[in-house]
This record gives sequence, structure tokens and C-alpha cells, in this order.
Amino acid sequence: MIQEAIWNFWHPEEIILCIRDPRSAHVAAACESRGIVVRKLWLPEGTNEDELWQTFTLLVELAEEGEEILFDITDGHRSLPFIISLVATWMKEVRRVKIIGVVYATQPDEHGFRHIVNLQPVLQVIDWMAGVRALLSHTDAEKIGNLFTGLQGSIYKAGHEPEPPKHLTGWSHLLGTFTKAVRLSRPVDAMYAAWGISQDLPVIRNEIRRFAPALLPVVEELAEIGEMAAIPSPEELGSEYLFMQLRLIKYQIDHGLEMQAIALSREWVISVSMLVLEVDESWLDADRRHAVSRTLTGLALTLQGISSETTPFTHILLEKTNWKEMVRIWERVSDLRNDLAHCSMNRRNESLRSLLQRTQSIPDELEEFALHAGVTLKT
Repeated sequence: MIQEAIWNFWHPEEIILCIRDPRSAHVAAACESRGIVVRKLWLPEGTNEDELWQTFTLLVELAEEGEEILFDITDGHRSLPFIISLVATWMKEVRRVKIIGVVYATQPDEHGFRHIVNLQPVLQVIDWMAGVRALLSHTDAEKIGNLFTGLQGSIYKAGHEPEPPKHLTGWSHLLGTFTKAVRLSRPVDAMYAAWGISQDLPVIRNEIRRFAPALLPVVEELAEIGEMAAIPSPEELGSEYLFMQLRLIKYQIDHGLEMQAIALSREWVISVSMLVLEVDESWLDADRRHAVSRTLTGLALTLQGISSETTPFTHILLEKTNWKEMVRIWERVSDLRNDLAHCSMNRRNESLRSLLQRTQSIPDELEEFALHAGVTLKT
């Protein structure tokens, strides 16, 4: 009996028999006669949609949060094996259940032996896709990082490979660094991590090709991060670096990180202005950045007919043919940043749709600012 094998190999607290046909109820009695703790769960036939949903609901209610479950689909009838795969995924994601196996027993061979096959590694493909989705859609690398680390660890633990993978764990750490830096709007850290990710991508492809070739498309989905790769240059600012930062801003907006994108956009405008003012070698100096910010704000007040202070940089920007266009963009970016940072605590009563539309237009505004400033963004 497959149930007896499971009882002796995995030592569960109980075995739950999912029964559709009353003629199969004798299996419970056979288990009990062997000292196996067993519980019967009667399932509907599963011949229509309502019964399929009933089956799914009955199965997902079996597990408590944090429990360990082993599924046996050896004698699964009709759609039950397929439903079990969905139930296992639901239990893992919603109930935080640990699935220790999805097994079935083959037909007896010529010697009468039945081999138990564990399908759990195939089920992990769902985990990988969920990890990629979390990373690419929600900028969360925790799940996929754990999967890469677990893959490398399991191969080392098995001890069968003379040359086990060596880079998966480190690469997953880079992915985590990238996502955290993106969410915290730290462009230098994010782009440096992206550079490391892109540099290691060839060797990662090779290791995945050797040890988990079905996951190669998963790795290729992560190649887009390399489009924001740049080695940090804290003492020198160039148009190519600014272009990579602009890509990062677009990435943040595309992934629902509007507040982070707008905060970075305001700083990006200051950085472009520093390049124009030829103070780019000290572009990370807080006092210099504040002085440039005051310069732009002062000129914005001038456009409104309000007297304002000048800075050592005011006359330089005034010599730019398109300084008014630059200042107007600065105003729009700063206003949006303030609206978001202060949670729209003002009397404008602006709709969410309007805020999102303004956010979506920011990358185009930034490119226009660079154009008016005379800065060619190198690709």
C-alpha cells in the first residue's frame, strides 16, 4: 500500500484519504488494520464547475498555517491531480504551509516493486515564476533570492557534483541590493548593483544551463536590469550617468514606485543643472546641491514677479537661452514632489488620476529639461 509506505517513510501525524467513490472506502479500514492513523474526506465527483470549486475549498481548508503537508496523487481520479497542484500552491502562498512532497507510486515492475516519484521539484517552477513576477512587477527580490540560494545549497548538500554552482548566492544578494536601493531611491547603489548583475549574467546563465536548464527563461527575464547598470562615479558626473539615472526613474514609475521616482526626479534636475553650471565634480556635495536648488527656486519666483535672493549661479543660468523653460519644468517637478511628499495635504483637491498622469509625464519633462539645458543624454 502506498499509504503504508508514506506512513513508514515520512512518519506523518495522520493520513487523510480523499475519497470520491464509496467503493474505495475499504482503504481506510486496511490502513487502520496496519496501525495507521487515517481520516476520511469525502469529495464530490468533480464532473462540473461547482463540484470542482467544492473540491478545491475542501482541500485548502485541510491545512493550518505553518503545517507540513505531503500529497499523494497515486490513485487520483479525473481532475484531482491537477487540482492538487493548485491546492499546493495556494497552501504555500496563503497559508504558509511547507509542501514536503507531491508523490505518486508507479505501477509494479517485474519484481513487484513500486517506485515512489516526487514531483515537488517540478512544482518549484511555480515558485520561480512567482519570484520573477515579484521582482519585475513589485521590485521584491526576497523570494527569487531565496530560490537561487536554495538551489545552490541543495546541490552542495547532495554532494554529487564535482563542480557545483558558485555564483547563484552572490547574484541573489546583488538582486536584493538592487531592489532595496530602488525602493529607497538610492540611484548610485541601485545602478552599481545592476552593473554587478549584468557582469555576472553570463556565468549565471552557464550555471543555470547546467543545473536547472528549464529556468533559463527566468534568468533572461532579469536581463532588463542591466539596462540601468553603471559604475559609481561619486566625484564626476557625466551625461551617460544621468541617462542611466533617467532609466532608473522610468523603471520606478513602471513598477509603481511613484513617490521614489519623483523624489529622484527633483534631484536629477539639480544634477543636470550642476553639469550646466560646471560644478559636476562636487555633484554630491550637499551645500552645492542646496545652492543650485535655491537658484532654480529663486528664478521661479522671478518668473512669478516675486523678488527673490540670488546665488553665485543665478547669472550663469540667466545666460541660457531657454532658462525660463528649464525653470518651469523645475517648478512642475518640485510641485509634484511636494504634493506627494506632503500627502496632498493642501486645498487643491487633486484627483488620484491627475496625480498619476502628472507622474507618468515626468520622464518626458526630464528629457525636455536636459534638451533646454543643452545636455545631450548619451545612450
